[in-house]
Amino acid sequence: MTIHVIGCGVIGLTTAVRLQEEGFRVRIFTKALPQHTVSAVAAAIWMPFKVEPLEAVNRWSRVSFKKFEQLAENSSSGVKMVDFLTLFPHDNPPVWLSAMPEGTFRKAHQQELPAGYHYGWMVRVPMIETPVYLHFLLEKFRSNGGEIDLEEVDKLEARLAGADFLINCTGLAAGKLANDPAVYPIRGQIVMVENLPCFYPVADEEGPNALAYILPRKDCTILGGTADTGNSNEQPDEEITHQIRRRCIHLIPGLDKAKVLKSVAGLRPGRSAIRLEREPSTQIVHNYGHGGGGYTVSWGCAEDVVNIIAREVAK
Repeated sequence: MTIHVIGCGVIGLTTAVRLQEEGFRVRIFTKALPQHTVSAVAAAIWMPFKVEPLEAVNRWSRVSFKKFEQLAENSSSGVKMVDFLTLFPHDNPPVWLSAMPEGTFRKAHQQELPAGYHYGWMVRVPMIETPVYLHFLLEKFRSNGGEIDLEEVDKLEARLAGADFLINCTGLAAGKLANDPAVYPIRGQIVMVENLPCFYPVADEEGPNALAYILPRKDCTILGGTADTGNSNEQPDEEITHQIRRRCIHLIPGLDKAKVLKSVAGLRPGRSAIRLEREPSTQIVHNYGHGGGGYTVSWGCAEDVVNIIAREVAK
Protein backbone atom coordinates (compact mmCIF):
# COMPACT_ATOMS: atom_id res chain seq x y z
CA MET A 1 0.00 0.00 0.00
CA THR A 2 1.32 3.44 -0.98
CA ILE A 3 0.76 6.62 0.97
CA HIS A 4 1.60 10.16 -0.09
CA VAL A 5 2.43 12.73 2.58
CA ILE A 6 2.25 16.44 1.77
CA GLY A 7 4.63 18.53 3.87
CA CYS A 8 8.11 17.89 5.25
CA GLY A 9 8.21 19.72 8.56
CA VAL A 10 8.36 17.78 11.81
CA ILE A 11 4.71 16.69 11.48
CA GLY A 12 5.04 15.44 7.91
CA LEU A 13 8.37 13.71 8.51
CA THR A 14 7.28 12.05 11.74
CA THR A 15 4.03 10.86 10.16
CA ALA A 16 5.92 9.48 7.16
CA VAL A 17 8.42 7.58 9.33
CA ARG A 18 5.67 6.16 11.54
CA LEU A 19 3.77 4.93 8.48
CA GLN A 20 6.94 3.28 7.18
CA GLU A 21 7.26 1.46 10.49
CA GLU A 22 3.88 -0.13 9.72
CA GLY A 23 5.13 -1.36 6.36
CA PHE A 24 3.59 1.29 4.09
CA ARG A 25 5.41 2.70 1.06
CA VAL A 26 5.61 6.44 1.63
CA ARG A 27 6.41 9.33 -0.68
CA ILE A 28 6.66 12.94 0.48
CA PHE A 29 5.73 15.95 -1.65
CA THR A 30 7.02 19.27 -0.34
CA LYS A 31 8.09 22.69 -1.54
CA ALA A 32 10.92 22.79 1.02
CA LEU A 33 13.21 20.30 2.74
CA PRO A 34 13.03 20.17 6.56
CA GLN A 35 15.88 22.62 7.18
CA HIS A 36 13.91 25.29 5.31
CA THR A 37 10.61 24.82 7.16
CA VAL A 38 9.32 26.56 10.28
CA SER A 39 10.20 23.36 12.18
CA ALA A 40 13.87 24.23 11.73
CA VAL A 41 13.58 27.47 13.71
CA ALA A 42 11.49 26.07 16.56
CA ALA A 43 12.92 26.11 20.07
CA ALA A 44 11.67 22.52 20.35
CA ILE A 45 11.30 21.45 23.94
CA TRP A 46 8.48 19.14 25.03
CA MET A 47 5.78 21.61 26.04
CA PRO A 48 2.15 21.71 24.81
CA PHE A 49 2.05 25.41 23.91
CA LYS A 50 -0.92 27.24 22.35
CA VAL A 51 -2.55 24.08 21.03
CA GLU A 52 -5.96 22.45 21.48
CA PRO A 53 -8.03 20.33 22.18
CA LEU A 54 -6.58 19.76 25.63
CA GLU A 55 -7.61 16.13 26.23
CA ALA A 56 -6.34 14.95 22.85
CA VAL A 57 -3.20 17.10 23.10
CA ASN A 58 -2.29 15.54 26.44
CA ARG A 59 -2.81 12.06 24.98
CA TRP A 60 -0.67 12.84 21.93
CA SER A 61 1.95 14.49 24.15
CA ARG A 62 2.22 11.37 26.33
CA VAL A 63 2.90 9.21 23.28
CA SER A 64 5.55 11.64 22.06
CA PHE A 65 7.17 11.89 25.49
CA LYS A 66 7.77 8.13 25.58
CA LYS A 67 9.14 8.11 22.04
CA PHE A 68 11.51 11.00 22.73
CA GLU A 69 12.71 9.25 25.89
CA GLN A 70 13.70 6.32 23.69
CA LEU A 71 15.30 8.54 21.08
CA ALA A 72 17.34 10.32 23.77
CA GLU A 73 19.27 7.06 24.22
CA ASN A 74 20.62 7.54 20.66
CA SER A 75 23.27 10.28 20.70
CA SER A 76 22.80 10.96 16.98
CA SER A 77 19.09 11.78 17.31
CA GLY A 78 19.49 15.31 18.64
CA VAL A 79 17.14 14.51 21.55
CA LYS A 80 18.13 14.68 25.20
CA MET A 81 16.31 14.74 28.53
CA VAL A 82 16.80 17.95 30.51
CA ASP A 83 15.69 19.47 33.80
CA PHE A 84 13.51 22.42 32.81
CA LEU A 85 12.42 25.14 35.24
CA THR A 86 8.97 26.50 34.35
CA LEU A 87 7.87 29.66 36.15
CA PHE A 88 4.34 30.82 37.01
CA PRO A 89 2.68 33.73 38.85
CA HIS A 90 0.49 31.29 40.81
CA ASP A 91 0.67 27.97 42.63
CA ASN A 92 -1.71 26.09 40.32
CA PRO A 93 -0.23 23.12 38.46
CA PRO A 94 -0.10 23.63 34.68
CA VAL A 95 -2.66 21.59 32.75
CA TRP A 96 0.04 19.71 30.85
CA LEU A 97 1.45 18.05 33.97
CA SER A 98 -1.16 15.32 33.51
CA ALA A 99 0.59 14.33 30.29
CA MET A 100 3.89 13.67 32.09
CA PRO A 101 4.97 10.35 33.62
CA GLU A 102 5.09 10.06 37.39
CA GLY A 103 8.38 11.10 38.91
CA THR A 104 9.26 13.56 36.12
CA PHE A 105 8.02 16.74 37.83
CA ARG A 106 7.98 18.47 41.22
CA LYS A 107 7.44 21.92 42.65
CA ALA A 108 10.55 24.04 42.39
CA HIS A 109 12.33 24.98 45.58
CA GLN A 110 12.53 28.67 46.42
CA GLN A 111 16.32 28.68 46.03
CA GLU A 112 15.89 27.41 42.46
CA LEU A 113 13.69 30.33 41.43
CA PRO A 114 14.99 33.58 39.89
CA ALA A 115 14.64 36.79 41.89
CA GLY A 116 11.04 37.97 42.07
CA TYR A 117 9.50 34.54 41.50
CA HIS A 118 7.69 32.41 44.07
CA TYR A 119 6.15 29.58 42.05
CA GLY A 120 7.51 27.14 39.53
CA TRP A 121 7.83 23.53 38.53
CA MET A 122 10.97 21.55 37.80
CA VAL A 123 10.20 19.09 35.03
CA ARG A 124 12.28 16.42 33.29
CA VAL A 125 11.40 16.69 29.60
CA PRO A 126 12.81 16.01 26.14
CA MET A 127 14.62 18.84 24.38
CA ILE A 128 15.22 18.59 20.65
CA GLU A 129 18.09 20.21 18.74
CA THR A 130 16.14 20.87 15.57
CA PRO A 131 18.93 20.82 12.94
CA VAL A 132 20.21 17.47 14.23
CA TYR A 133 16.80 15.91 14.81
CA LEU A 134 15.29 16.89 11.45
CA HIS A 135 18.33 15.49 9.66
CA PHE A 136 18.03 12.32 11.76
CA LEU A 137 14.37 11.88 10.78
CA LEU A 138 15.08 12.64 7.13
CA GLU A 139 17.84 10.04 6.95
CA LYS A 140 15.62 7.49 8.68
CA PHE A 141 12.87 8.16 6.13
CA ARG A 142 15.26 7.79 3.20
CA SER A 143 16.94 4.68 4.61
CA ASN A 144 13.49 3.09 4.88
CA GLY A 145 13.07 3.56 1.12
CA GLY A 146 11.17 6.85 1.25
CA GLU A 147 11.37 9.33 -1.61
CA ILE A 148 10.86 13.08 -1.65
CA ASP A 149 9.50 15.17 -4.54
CA LEU A 150 10.39 18.84 -4.29
CA GLU A 151 7.30 20.58 -5.60
CA GLU A 152 4.64 22.91 -4.31
CA VAL A 153 1.27 21.19 -4.20
CA ASP A 154 -1.62 23.51 -5.08
CA LYS A 155 -4.39 20.92 -4.98
CA LEU A 156 -4.53 17.95 -2.61
CA GLU A 157 -6.56 15.70 -4.90
CA ALA A 158 -3.85 15.96 -7.58
CA ARG A 159 -1.45 14.04 -5.34
CA LEU A 160 -3.83 11.15 -4.69
CA ALA A 161 -2.88 9.66 -8.05
CA GLY A 162 -0.91 6.46 -7.46
CA ALA A 163 -1.62 6.45 -3.72
CA ASP A 164 -4.08 4.65 -1.48
CA PHE A 165 -4.13 7.52 1.00
CA LEU A 166 -2.97 11.14 1.11
CA ILE A 167 -1.87 12.72 4.42
CA ASN A 168 -2.13 16.50 4.57
CA CYS A 169 0.64 17.81 6.86
CA THR A 170 1.01 21.22 5.24
CA GLY A 171 0.81 23.37 8.37
CA LEU A 172 -0.02 26.98 7.59
CA ALA A 173 -0.56 26.20 3.89
CA ALA A 174 -3.46 23.94 4.86
CA GLY A 175 -5.62 27.03 5.20
CA LYS A 176 -5.60 27.39 1.43
CA LEU A 177 -5.20 23.75 0.42
CA ALA A 178 -8.02 22.49 2.66
CA ASN A 179 -10.09 25.66 2.34
CA ASP A 180 -9.94 26.03 6.12
CA PRO A 181 -10.53 29.57 7.46
CA ALA A 182 -9.67 28.39 11.01
CA VAL A 183 -5.93 28.33 10.15
CA TYR A 184 -3.88 31.39 11.07
CA PRO A 185 -0.20 32.33 11.58
CA ILE A 186 1.41 32.64 15.01
CA ARG A 187 4.64 34.55 14.53
CA GLY A 188 7.56 33.38 16.61
CA GLN A 189 10.98 35.03 16.90
CA ILE A 190 14.00 33.63 18.68
CA VAL A 191 17.51 34.87 19.35
CA MET A 192 20.57 32.64 19.15
CA VAL A 193 23.42 33.57 21.48
CA GLU A 194 26.74 31.97 22.37
CA ASN A 195 26.81 29.37 25.13
CA LEU A 196 28.01 30.41 28.56
CA PRO A 197 28.32 28.23 31.72
CA CYS A 198 25.56 30.06 33.62
CA PHE A 199 22.73 29.00 31.30
CA TYR A 200 20.10 26.40 32.12
CA PRO A 201 16.66 25.62 30.60
CA VAL A 202 14.04 27.94 32.04
CA ALA A 203 10.79 29.52 30.86
CA ASP A 204 8.23 32.07 31.99
CA GLU A 205 5.00 31.47 30.06
CA GLU A 206 2.54 33.53 32.10
CA GLY A 207 4.46 35.72 34.52
CA PRO A 208 6.02 39.18 34.49
CA ASN A 209 8.63 38.30 31.84
CA ALA A 210 6.39 36.24 29.59
CA LEU A 211 7.02 35.06 27.02
CA ALA A 212 10.62 34.22 27.93
CA TYR A 213 12.56 30.99 27.60
CA ILE A 214 16.22 30.00 27.61
CA LEU A 215 17.25 26.70 26.03
CA PRO A 216 20.97 25.82 25.85
CA ARG A 217 21.91 23.59 22.87
CA LYS A 218 25.26 22.27 21.70
CA ASP A 219 25.69 24.92 19.01
CA CYS A 220 24.15 27.90 20.80
CA THR A 221 21.58 28.98 23.38
CA ILE A 222 18.07 29.78 22.18
CA LEU A 223 16.35 32.81 23.70
CA GLY A 224 12.67 33.34 23.12
CA GLY A 225 10.29 34.39 22.29
CA THR A 226 7.08 35.68 20.78
CA ALA A 227 3.66 34.31 19.89
CA ASP A 228 2.00 37.01 17.79
CA THR A 229 -1.30 35.72 16.51
CA GLY A 230 -2.18 36.83 12.99
CA ASN A 231 1.26 38.34 12.28
CA SER A 232 2.68 36.91 9.03
CA ASN A 233 6.01 38.81 8.95
CA GLU A 234 8.83 36.27 8.71
CA GLN A 235 11.64 38.82 8.99
CA PRO A 236 13.36 39.18 12.38
CA ASP A 237 12.75 42.50 14.09
CA GLU A 238 15.68 44.18 15.87
CA GLU A 239 13.51 45.78 18.54
CA ILE A 240 11.91 42.42 19.32
CA THR A 241 15.40 40.94 19.62
CA HIS A 242 16.19 43.56 22.28
CA GLN A 243 12.91 42.82 24.08
CA ILE A 244 13.58 39.07 24.10
CA ARG A 245 17.07 39.60 25.50
CA ARG A 246 15.78 41.93 28.23
CA ARG A 247 13.14 39.44 29.36
CA CYS A 248 15.63 36.57 29.41
CA ILE A 249 18.28 38.59 31.24
CA HIS A 250 15.72 39.15 34.01
CA LEU A 251 15.64 35.37 34.44
CA ILE A 252 19.39 34.79 34.17
CA PRO A 253 21.38 38.03 34.59
CA GLY A 254 24.56 36.44 33.19
CA LEU A 255 22.94 36.44 29.77
CA ASP A 256 23.94 40.06 29.26
CA LYS A 257 27.47 38.83 28.54
CA ALA A 258 26.42 36.43 25.76
CA LYS A 259 27.19 37.47 22.20
CA VAL A 260 24.19 37.51 19.88
CA LEU A 261 24.77 35.21 16.91
CA LYS A 262 21.55 35.84 14.97
CA SER A 263 17.78 36.24 15.22
CA VAL A 264 15.27 34.25 13.20
CA ALA A 265 11.50 34.31 12.85
CA GLY A 266 8.92 31.81 11.64
CA LEU A 267 5.19 31.28 11.42
CA ARG A 268 3.65 28.58 13.58
CA PRO A 269 0.56 26.98 12.01
CA GLY A 270 -2.18 28.05 14.39
CA ARG A 271 -5.74 26.74 14.46
CA SER A 272 -8.62 26.75 16.97
CA ALA A 273 -7.86 23.02 17.40
CA ILE A 274 -5.58 20.52 15.69
CA ARG A 275 -7.33 18.91 12.75
CA LEU A 276 -6.60 15.20 12.72
CA GLU A 277 -9.26 13.29 10.83
CA ARG A 278 -10.13 11.57 7.60
CA GLU A 279 -12.08 13.86 5.30
CA PRO A 280 -15.45 12.15 4.72
CA SER A 281 -15.86 10.22 1.47
CA THR A 282 -12.21 10.72 0.53
CA GLN A 283 -8.84 9.02 1.02
CA ILE A 284 -7.42 12.22 2.51
CA VAL A 285 -6.34 12.36 6.16
CA HIS A 286 -5.64 15.80 7.64
CA ASN A 287 -2.95 16.38 10.27
CA TYR A 288 -2.34 20.11 10.72
CA GLY A 289 -2.91 23.11 12.99
CA HIS A 290 -0.35 22.24 15.68
CA GLY A 291 0.43 25.80 16.76
CA GLY A 292 3.42 25.89 19.09
CA GLY A 293 3.15 22.20 19.99
CA GLY A 294 4.31 20.50 16.80
CA TYR A 295 7.26 18.60 18.25
CA THR A 296 5.41 17.86 21.47
CA VAL A 297 2.48 16.10 19.79
CA SER A 298 4.26 14.85 16.66
CA TRP A 299 4.54 11.14 17.47
CA GLY A 300 1.11 10.98 19.10
CA CYS A 301 -0.53 12.56 16.06
CA ALA A 302 1.39 10.23 13.75
CA GLU A 303 0.07 7.30 15.78
CA ASP A 304 -3.49 8.49 15.26
CA VAL A 305 -2.89 8.77 11.50
CA VAL A 306 -1.72 5.15 11.50
CA ASN A 307 -4.84 4.12 13.44
CA ILE A 308 -7.17 5.96 11.06
CA ILE A 309 -5.66 4.22 8.06
CA ALA A 310 -5.69 0.85 9.81
CA ARG A 311 -9.42 1.21 10.46
CA GLU A 312 -10.07 2.10 6.83
CA VAL A 313 -8.02 -0.83 5.56
CA ALA A 314 -9.86 -3.21 7.90
CA LYS A 315 -13.29 -2.29 6.54
